[in-house]
Amino acid sequence: MITVFLRSLTENWDGRLIAVIVSGYDGDGAAALCGIKETGGITIAQKLDTATQPDMPESAIASGCVDMILSPEDIAKEIVRIAHATESCA
Repeated sequence: MITVFLRSLTENWDGRLIAVIVSGYDGDGAAALCGIKETGGITIAQKLDTATQPDMPESAIASGCVDMILSPEDIAKEIVRIAHATESCA
């Protein structure tokens, strides 16, 4: 389901994209990350040792399309940093 959602964003959204893949079962979402990167988006996966169920972030990392691998706390900080950087460029 996440893969469908992320692909839909790459096809229908003209704003800036940040995709975050966190703890979860199966590899859902990993297949769409390269599309996010191709549209100029930023991709982040949760650090495996912080994930309760590392299947999703592990698959995302294996896709080769992840820009950053961070803990949940650092994911939040990075999104705030990106948002502030984007505001200052507007």
